Amino acid sequence: MNNKVRKIFAIIILALLLVISTTSYYGIKGIDNLAYVVAIGLDVGDQENLRLSLQISIPNSSEGSSSSSQSSSVVVDSIESPSINTGINLFNSYLGKEVNLSHCKVLVISEELAAKGISEYLYTLTNDIHFRNDSNIIISKCDAKSFLEYSAPALDKVSARYYEIAPTSSEYTGYTESTVINEFFASLTDSYSSPVAVLGSINTGASQGSGTSSSSYYTAGQTPISGEPGVETMGLAVFNEDKLVGELNGFESICHLIISNKLKNAQIRIPSPIEELDYIDLNIELDKNTQSSVYLVNSTPYITSKIKINAKMQSMNGNIDLNDDEVTSKIEQVASDFLKTNISNYLYKTSKNLHADIDSFGLYASKYFSTTSQWEEYDWLSHYKDAFFEVNVEFNLRSSYSLVSTGGI
Repeated sequence: MNNKVRKIFAIIILALLLVISTTSYYGIKGIDNLAYVVAIGLDVGDQENLRLSLQISIPNSSEGSSSSSQSSSVVVDSIESPSINTGINLFNSYLGKEVNLSHCKVLVISEELAAKGISEYLYTLTNDIHFRNDSNIIISKCDAKSFLEYSAPALDKVSARYYEIAPTSSEYTGYTESTVINEFFASLTDSYSSPVAVLGSINTGASQGSGTSSSSYYTAGQTPISGEPGVETMGLAVFNEDKLVGELNGFESICHLIISNKLKNAQIRIPSPIEELDYIDLNIELDKNTQSSVYLVNSTPYITSKIKINAKMQSMNGNIDLNDDEVTSKIEQVASDFLKTNISNYLYKTSKNLHADIDSFGLYASKYFSTTSQWEEYDWLSHYKDAFFEVNVEFNLRSSYSLVSTGGI
């Protein structure tokens, strides 16, 4: 009797295992059934409200699993639709595979579409359980589809890895700020700051810049780089609520990073106080966090910022003697005045021209209000456009990093 019970029990277990394994086999979606999106592009459509472009990674199945991811290629397809979800469903039908957003690294939105407002698209994507909220957001001065088509990485074979690494250049140039979706969304929904995004474009190799003495005054697509056309990111796109209202060039982006305590390293070029018509290149970093305060004078914001900068020499005229304390003092004073002027100009631009508080000064102002309703009734952004600024810069040329001339540099 016991043997019969054991046999019956064993048969039941085997049957259950067979059912479970069969169900799992049919329920699992293999790599051949999914289309992995690396980047999404959004443009204003010709026929519909939206033109949706997807950069899709296609693994090379002819190679081994260890190398296939290293040799994957990408294709860019576009479709016009009234919404993102409708467009993705149309892509599912067109591709014969299910579009999967779990590997998406970047969302590219054209300036034309961003000027109309993008909250609808951000809400849609963040509600998708597969979409990564740590994806970067780029506002393109050209159409988003072209940006994706020119985004084939020259030094990285895997497009997903390229999009993951490329934004980190902001840490050593300061020419832009790596902005991810969840950070942008947080600024969009709070009541004391305005969002920014990376500014991108296609560089054709022919400079469109104004011929300034420093490349940091360019924006994306303007730098005088010769070579094959490709995409570049430089500067920032500035938003008031969910609408694009303007842009910052590379140097203005450095000013933003200084005020918001996000600067890692950057290079600036100042007029030489020693040699007329000459310039000095300096590598700068924050010595301490910038201390900002907001005072309300008859409801008008009065904002002060105290900045401490450390610097080291990058290049200079060979006739400059850095062992001379007077020379060093002159360079520090010129650099301090230079930064003070440019940061002040940047702050008044965000206030008077763009009406966008991208440095979150509103967070300091909110302390003057006892309740949330009082703060919301005050309407910070409507008052930020009337703000006054005072900027103080303490500049320290660190002698231990200085280039000392010994018969030349």
